[in-house]
Amino acid sequence: MDDELKTVAAEKLASVGLTISDAVRILLVRIAKDGGLPAGLTTTPEAYDAWFRAKVHEALEDERPGIDHQQVMDDAQRIIDRKRRAGA
Repeated sequence: MDDELKTVAAEKLASVGLTISDAVRILLVRIAKDGGLPAGLTTTPEAYDAWFRAKVHEALEDERPGIDHQQVMDDAQRIIDRKRRAGA
């Protein structure tokens, strides 16, 4: 991996409280959960469209109760705060 690329990426991620390892873990979790690359990283618009349609169908068929938006935002903020404190 290009050292300059790694340095710039590490700086950008650090500005939001993440490490390169965090970013790789997030990507791998998304791939495992979504069954493919996250939106914006697919190779063609057709591939993204097929993935998106499948995800919408899957969500519509999901019978589990939804998660409150504020709960998700609060959980995300706790993670960000914890990472910022750990990096300070």
